[in-house]
Amino acid sequence: MIRVRDLRYRYADSGPVLNGIDFDLKAGESTALLGSNGSGKTTFALHLNGILQGEGEVEVATIRVTTATLEEVRRKVGFVFQSSENQLFLPTVLEDVMFGLLNQGVPAEQARSRAMEMLERLHLASYANRNPFHLSAGEKRRAAIAGVLVMSPEVLILDEPTTFLDPPGIRELAAMLNQLPMAKLIITHDSRFAIDTTTRASFFDKGRILADGPTRDIIQRFDWF
Repeated sequence: MIRVRDLRYRYADSGPVLNGIDFDLKAGESTALLGSNGSGKTTFALHLNGILQGEGEVEVATIRVTTATLEEVRRKVGFVFQSSENQLFLPTVLEDVMFGLLNQGVPAEQARSRAMEMLERLHLASYANRNPFHLSAGEKRRAAIAGVLVMSPEVLILDEPTTFLDPPGIRELAAMLNQLPMAKLIITHDSRFAIDTTTRASFFDKGRILADGPTRDIIQRFDWF
């Protein structure tokens, strides 16, 4: 599903952030990206839908990620950012979830129907006409995820999805993610959440992947508790 070879990237005002990343993700696989702040996890993930483009090869579903293929790639890779506010900007939850579909040219009534089905699936139907900024942190997170899932991505990337969530909200999110069939990449500092939602982990350090293996083994190896 995802194939990355010798990926390198540097920001204009800093040294190298990614130093030759090789990575593979199979269809349906759920993988945690672990490591300290600044280790390159999010920078790496932003290459998978072309928000950033560095040196090396990045393929999604055999499609090479280039400027020419961005629209096709972004239909396959859904990205849920750390801050839900980055994805919730319209007057109602329903409008936010419909936005991507309308942007793809889906007729309004069909987009509304698909958006409502997704909100029902995520137990948010009663919030359809609410302003998203009046929701709790957990509800905002689910609304942001709904807006991504309604696009039917083949890969779902979540950046620190447990931020601002209380323990019941974290458990609810984990249960929801475990029911989703697509491949998932979860960037997290929450070791318990990683164990509960992934079977594999890649540990980043200074722009490299130091180790890759079963989630619990990687967490124990690096004392990532």
